Amino acid sequence: DGLLEPDQETLDTVHAQTLHLARLVEDLRLLAETESEDFALDLDMTPLDDVIRRSVEGLRARASSLGVGLHLDIGDELPMLLIDRTRISQVLGNLLENAARHSPSGGEVDVGARLSEGRVVVTVADSGDGIAPEDLALVFDRFYRADPSRTRATGGAGLGLTIAKKIVEAHGGEIWAESVVGQGSRFIFDLPVT
Repeated sequence: DGLLEPDQETLDTVHAQTLHLARLVEDLRLLAETESEDFALDLDMTPLDDVIRRSVEGLRARASSLGVGLHLDIGDELPMLLIDRTRISQVLGNLLENAARHSPSGGEVDVGARLSEGRVVVTVADSGDGIAPEDLALVFDRFYRADPSRTRATGGAGLGLTIAKKIVEAHGGEIWAESVVGQGSRFIFDLPVT
């Protein structure tokens, strides 16, 4: 319309906004899919330790660019689980990305998994500011953000944890968060051993 000059800065801005909208549309599509009555998982006996390792390695470059260290501690005794590898990778990817983004430069993200009472418990802990108690119960609600300074452009659409919860619950598991303000947060989910 002739309102803006098509220079590199304008094109970069338009490109960034287009990518953001594409991510938002994909998140909304995935949320709708997980809430539909015919939501189906592609279940297969899968080594969860391999899924966790690949997810951590997939985030290593991003975490490094943020100045955040990644540490992995998973036991050798983890059994094969009947899971949808792609969906559990999405859960891990979301938790890892959030943890890296909320940890300060020089901070750390610790990822662990262990067998406990017929369930595999996976933990992703960050070294960020933590979440206030009044916000902790709401972090899995759609569009909710505990940090009001984060905008849709800098912090996602507020759908990732909602989607993660739906996926974990579809696997017969639970997901929850623990946090102490000033000491970081831990997001934990468990999956049943079948």
